[in-house]
Amino acid sequence: MNTATLSSPVQPPKFGKDHFGRALMIGAVIEALMIGGLVYSHLSQPVTVKPKPKIIAIHMIKPAPPKPKPVPPPPKPVVHPKPIPKPVPRPIPIPRPIPHPVVRHPLPSKPLLAKTPAPQAPVYTPPVTPPVPPPPPAPSPAARQSAIDTYAAMLRARVQANARVPDSVRMMHVRGTAVISFRLTPSGHLISAQVAQSSGIGAINRAALKTVEDTRFPPFTKKMPKHPMTFDVSVHLSAHGS
Repeated sequence: MNTATLSSPVQPPKFGKDHFGRALMIGAVIEALMIGGLVYSHLSQPVTVKPKPKIIAIHMIKPAPPKPKPVPPPPKPVVHPKPIPKPVPRPIPIPRPIPHPVVRHPLPSKPLLAKTPAPQAPVYTPPVTPPVPPPPPAPSPAARQSAIDTYAAMLRARVQANARVPDSVRMMHVRGTAVISFRLTPSGHLISAQVAQSSGIGAINRAALKTVEDTRFPPFTKKMPKHPMTFDVSVHLSAHGS
């Protein structure tokens, strides 16, 4: 082994240190390029921005009240001009009459007359109204029925007395009795009449009904009821009768 070689210090080769520094720089450049590429790719993508929803606030505003109509001014009072007072005419003095002497003549003496008394006014005396008599006592049922029976018998006699035989009955040479039912008012007025029981012959029935309609009836008696009543009367007609 050489002495010169042993005495000199051992130095690392220069090319190894430079290679490591370059490798670091290359790595840094590559890393910067990668980062730049990522940033560029991120920036090149379209950014979608979501629109924010718009919030619309609606406020209800009350309409303003209508303005009141202007009140018309009160009419101006009409001022009438004061009337001009008329001049009061002065009274015209009336001349006083000149008094004349009064000549008194003696009055003739009047003959003395006897004084007649003044007529007195007649004294009015109101008419005296007689007291109303009390109503008569109501008749007993027996007295009322007796009065009705008497009135009904009188009706039968009056109707039979007024019966007239028509020529149609005389020509047929028949006879018969028809019962007529009729209704009277308390004054004796006939209200209605109808055949209650037929005689079997129409001519006799019609003649009996006409006899009742033509008869005048008296009013009810005092003891009879004061309301309309119905009576039945038998009318006998014969061809040989009057």
